[in-house]
Amino acid sequence: MTCVIDFLNVGFGEAAVVRIEDGQRTYCLVVDAGDTNCHKHARRCSLAQYIREYEINKIDALILTHFHKDHIGGVHEVLGHVPIGEILLHVPLPAQLLNSTLSDHSTPILASLSLYISILRQAEELGIPVRQISELFSLSELAAEFRLLMPNQAKLQQLQAELESLQVEALNGQQERLTRIDRLLNDTALAVLIRYENEPAALLTSDVGLDFWDPYESEIENVFLLQAPHHGDARHISQELLHTVSPKVIVVSADDEGTYQLPHPEFEIFVKEHSAAQIYYTEEAGSTHRIIRMDLNERTVHLIK
Repeated sequence: MTCVIDFLNVGFGEAAVVRIEDGQRTYCLVVDAGDTNCHKHARRCSLAQYIREYEINKIDALILTHFHKDHIGGVHEVLGHVPIGEILLHVPLPAQLLNSTLSDHSTPILASLSLYISILRQAEELGIPVRQISELFSLSELAAEFRLLMPNQAKLQQLQAELESLQVEALNGQQERLTRIDRLLNDTALAVLIRYENEPAALLTSDVGLDFWDPYESEIENVFLLQAPHHGDARHISQELLHTVSPKVIVVSADDEGTYQLPHPEFEIFVKEHSAAQIYYTEEAGSTHRIIRMDLNERTVHLIK
């Protein structure tokens, strides 16, 4: 049996693919899909490119940790081009948004919302099942378990209330509400804990904040690989988190252009002060790799061009 996690260089954004092969049996799980514009450099690898190059004939499950466009923008390129067993998400849209024709890309949050509406509607048209997660949830396939860790319920309810109150026909007068929604998306993102052969292998953290981990301290102990929260944001890492997870490897999903001033220079300094983990960036100045691959059997990391 082989099992790898591939972190794609999608520029500023996140996309990870887990592939398991056991004889004739295969399983492919995708966590987020990067942005819509990750073709800027030849060394980058969009989800659609990856699917073609590795001849993936089915995505068994697609997990959307939240609907910021740098996490969901690449979904459109695969919808209708490769079968998807199911899409898993935890933030449904109210009817007035889902049934709207919103297509406004003038700001990042409006672009994110427009993309999310389009993805959900297209999934319905294609007959792709959409599973809404409302509590701690696990998928088990072959020797792997994928634990979807839920955010704080009060914050999630606040996000839902803001979305319910959003008036599509009067967006220009609701900038404060849109800003609150934008910020809440990170606070209410999902995290994914991957266990392989009953051992904690990787923790995919999306954009979650430090207070996210309080209920999960016992679950996230001694995980081999940690995906850095929020693209290497120094405010999202702490000595306590590093001590609990005790990672051997940290992967930072980032670009080499300093988008949103991320990753913070002090992130790597802090990590090296409190951890012996090896740090890898999906993209940094001078890098040539397109994929960071973790082999879960060997517990090794490879840079793939």
